[in-house]
Amino acid sequence: MALPISHPLQRYSVSGYQETDLPSGAVAWSANLLRYGQSFGLVTDHGDGRPCDWTFTDDGYGAEFLAAAAGLHPDAEDPGAVLVDRLVTIRALNSLDQVAYCLDGDAFEERGEHRLADPGRTFLEVRRDLAALGPGRNARIWDKGASAMVPVTSPEA
Repeated sequence: MALPISHPLQRYSVSGYQETDLPSGAVAWSANLLRYGQSFGLVTDHGDGRPCDWTFTDDGYGAEFLAAAAGLHPDAEDPGAVLVDRLVTIRALNSLDQVAYCLDGDAFEERGEHRLADPGRTFLEVRRDLAALGPGRNARIWDKGASAMVPVTSPEA
């Protein structure tokens, strides 16, 4: 089921995501923040363990974004960064030509690890094959309509 347009995962998106590998092994990153497709800010993580730097062209939208992030991720140390990470994942997986999925042992939530079905395989074909693996594999498939990895329960589901 698709989320309502007012939901933060529908209202916000990112563009221009860039990563830089640092000599320490950490990764610095930045992304433009969009609200209903219109730019309203920039977020930068310098990869040094400090909180992200936020620059907003509209302070009201910036406050709204950070409040939405805190509402979605109340236990996170930096909820804005968690929301941006989720938005980057959504953008990347929704733009794939192949079907993404994950199984038990894949660290999708922690590191975005996922697998890709063979090119040309449809969502329904992959879901059917994953369901045939049985319940012990914890198969999940990327549903572009929901912008989320959803559980695969049965071939008919």
